[in-house]
Amino acid sequence: MEGFESCSYIEHGMVLDHCNRIRVCNNFNPRYGGRPVIYGNYHGEKIDWKDFFRIKRELRQKFREKSCPELCTNCVNIAHKAWDDDDYIDYLLLTPWVPCNSHCIYCSAPRDEYVLKNTKVYKVLPLIKDMIKNNILKKSGTIDFAGGEPTIYPEFEALLNEFVKHNFQKIIIHTNAIKRSNSIIKGLKKGVARVLVSVDAGSKEVHRKVKQVESYDSVWKNVKEYAKSQPKDANFVKTKYIIVPGLNDSEEEINIWLQKNSEIKIKSVVLNLDFNWIMNNVNADLMPLYNLMNYTIAKAKEYGLRCELYGQIFQVKREIEHTCEENIAGF
Repeated sequence: MEGFESCSYIEHGMVLDHCNRIRVCNNFNPRYGGRPVIYGNYHGEKIDWKDFFRIKRELRQKFREKSCPELCTNCVNIAHKAWDDDDYIDYLLLTPWVPCNSHCIYCSAPRDEYVLKNTKVYKVLPLIKDMIKNNILKKSGTIDFAGGEPTIYPEFEALLNEFVKHNFQKIIIHTNAIKRSNSIIKGLKKGVARVLVSVDAGSKEVHRKVKQVESYDSVWKNVKEYAKSQPKDANFVKTKYIIVPGLNDSEEEINIWLQKNSEIKIKSVVLNLDFNWIMNNVNADLMPLYNLMNYTIAKAKEYGLRCELYGQIFQVKREIEHTCEENIAGF
């Protein structure tokens, strides 16, 4: 097939999102919104997959006709390549819950009255079993747990065990690592789990301000145990630093964070930016953030770490450098 612009989420992505929505992706596009909706009122019922892929195909066809949907305009995930024409999901993000055991200052979901009012809890496991039964999910693709905090979701253990049982090869868990999970440890030892821990600080004091709970010591203890549980020479456990301008955007904090990662043999770290800040500061001077990004990349290299750019900080890089490369970060 001849190459054209599209993105992997438009082509084969699916997100179970807050407010009982099924979306194409979870990418916040600062100027255009992003995150096209497939179904806006979902509560766990069985899905008509022909109808589901009909809606997906309508979105995909717009890219094939070179008429990018407005929500997707200038999104960092758009790439030019030869896309296939088949109907399947190779990226599934599970984030339909908002409960969490921390109160991260950059996360509005647990404090958003609209989200709390309109997110009705439903069982996810029956849908997953139906997707597996109907070969909707590619086992070579990615299963992504986000949240709220996945480890406190009642079905988390059962869902993770279901994916492991059916030999899914890449299961990502975004966690704050406040709660230790035996299932995550088992998944790491088997070589199918990937763990991305949002630490977001170097010092205990700043960690408390960002997370708004007292959890610094337990988080690093659990990160260390997760790192020890992965196969030898694997790179399946990473920590993330979400920059919150005015709070943790200092070289000193970044340096402490990088040093602690190096001490426990983490190989890669991930840098991001508070999406609320960038959405509320569209016309802000991005150069200070760009400089901090470059400092982090260079300092990480000194510690023998690879620094990957995630989401909104990649948007900063793209806008400053006027580049169009595809963003590859995380897992």
